[in-house]
Amino acid sequence: MTEPFERWELPTRLALSDQGVGYHLANPIIADVRTHCELSGESPYDAFGDPEEFALTAAAEQPAHLREKVDRNGMLSADYLTGSVFTLVVFGLSATIFYAILERTLTFTTTPARLAGLIMVCLAFTACALPNALRAAGRPQLATWSFAVVGLFVGLGATSFVLLPEEPAARIPVLGIVVVALLLLWLMTRRPAPPKQPVDYVPPTPRTAPDDDPDAWYRRLSGLLVGRYDLPPDRAADLAREAHDHLSATGGTPTVEFGPVEEYARDLAEHEPQRRVPFWRTTWAELVATLVAVHLGIAAFFNWTDEGHLWAAYGVALPCAVVGLGVAVRLALRLRKRG
Repeated sequence: MTEPFERWELPTRLALSDQGVGYHLANPIIADVRTHCELSGESPYDAFGDPEEFALTAAAEQPAHLREKVDRNGMLSADYLTGSVFTLVVFGLSATIFYAILERTLTFTTTPARLAGLIMVCLAFTACALPNALRAAGRPQLATWSFAVVGLFVGLGATSFVLLPEEPAARIPVLGIVVVALLLLWLMTRRPAPPKQPVDYVPPTPRTAPDDDPDAWYRRLSGLLVGRYDLPPDRAADLAREAHDHLSATGGTPTVEFGPVEEYARDLAEHEPQRRVPFWRTTWAELVATLVAVHLGIAAFFNWTDEGHLWAAYGVALPCAVVGLGVAVRLALRLRKRG
């Protein structure tokens, strides 16, 4: 190996995770790659390809029951919901510490209106992840209806702020908020428990291996169709089975009959219909939502400045608007590159 193996390993683990290969399933796969490179003297880039390419094919070769049920973005249903909660916790922790330092206080005075309204706003923010979570769970028909849940929480939040009493009801200690937030962050970021029995995985196939090994050729064909070209696993299995039946009838070898497996996979994928993505999952939809968020952040900045809430204007609204503007620019550049 001409370069440190770890330089290839870290991005490969991240790419495998995006394909549903969890930490403990990735361990023996990475160990096999390391052993092959040590014995052959090949670089992992030469023997198995770049991390993204390797992750796509290696993940598709693994048994379905071992892989996590991730969507095309590499996310589980729970990931969308916990991601929203994680964002809320980080934001709440930062805002709590910032406000406590600014006001030099160790407790917050709350009212029924503020407490109930804030809870409803947090639930509405978390519910914004429901459409993607439902799609990842294989329930796309419920995704559209889930927006009603967001509207319900927004309405309840507005009602709480307007109708509930504004008299001070309780004082919440800053230390308590910090402890609860840190506990939640630890629970959401801890490493999963190792399996009780060895994982029955499929060893990765080096792309430098001879194509005349039919079993390896079929595995790589299926992996390329599912991973690189995004074909449904059932359709990829059908195409691989058709190639197997053809070779069984002719008695030939994969390389002689079909050529290099990567070229054959590309030829098959070019004749498959393209799957359409709903508008709300496109880059255009992300850009529109981001611009709306930037507008709200700017409006909140000026409103809070006029009302004298400088800590909220400069500590919350302005950073959110700046970050949102940066995201909008990145999305616009992505759209420009696409044409």
